[in-house]
Amino acid sequence: MAAFTTKGRDSQAACGLLAQVLDSAPCLLMAKAARFDFVLLDGEHGDLDLSRLGSLLLMADALELPTLVRVPELSRFWISHTLDLGASAVMVPMIETPAQARQLVEWAKYPPLGQRSYSGGGHTRYGASGNHRRNMTRANQHTQAFVQIETRAGVAAVEEILEVPGIAGAIVGPCDLAISLGRPDEVGCDQELACIDRVRDACIAKGKGFGIIGGQDLLARYAKDLSLMVGAIDSHLIRDAFASARNAYDELLACAKE
Repeated sequence: MAAFTTKGRDSQAACGLLAQVLDSAPCLLMAKAARFDFVLLDGEHGDLDLSRLGSLLLMADALELPTLVRVPELSRFWISHTLDLGASAVMVPMIETPAQARQLVEWAKYPPLGQRSYSGGGHTRYGASGNHRRNMTRANQHTQAFVQIETRAGVAAVEEILEVPGIAGAIVGPCDLAISLGRPDEVGCDQELACIDRVRDACIAKGKGFGIIGGQDLLARYAKDLSLMVGAIDSHLIRDAFASARNAYDELLACAKE
């Protein structure tokens, strides 16, 4: 599979596209042409056809476009199966304890790091059988497991979570974090920023990746410390493009009346 990295061009943060509704090959081709460093496929909140996920991941791999898949829950099926299909990395939402982080690694890594069950597939590019040790070693080195920190409890335990061997980094979900703080309409408030600061500091101290899925203002505040950022969301981009197209019609119609 295409190797996932938390650094983009010129060793700056890797910049991703969050795909929630566009689950087709043309989307991946356009993302590649637009120079995104990776695509985050949203299996938690997105309206993606999961029966096509394997084909999407193979297409992305052929394009050398790394993929991070947000699985809907902490389970062996979602984690191991998604990696078997060829994802470069997985992310589990709402991680709040070191025990949950250890379970994530258990299902994402092969022995001796974890207990992921072995089978060939998308992650081996459907190559010839055999070479198990080589394939397992390569997967353990290159496939990554990220935790999403998006609750008060997750922030409180972030240092211990990041100490779990095999966790590649923490990605903040600001919307759910604000909700967890009892301030659902105050994303970016001082209380939340203090929480995000703690996640950032823990990632830096532990040498782990630090990411945010959020708006431009929040990304700008942490840009120098981020190793991956996601601010481009396909559904938002489409919605804004539709609104712009309608506004262009309205301007034409207004001119026609003059």
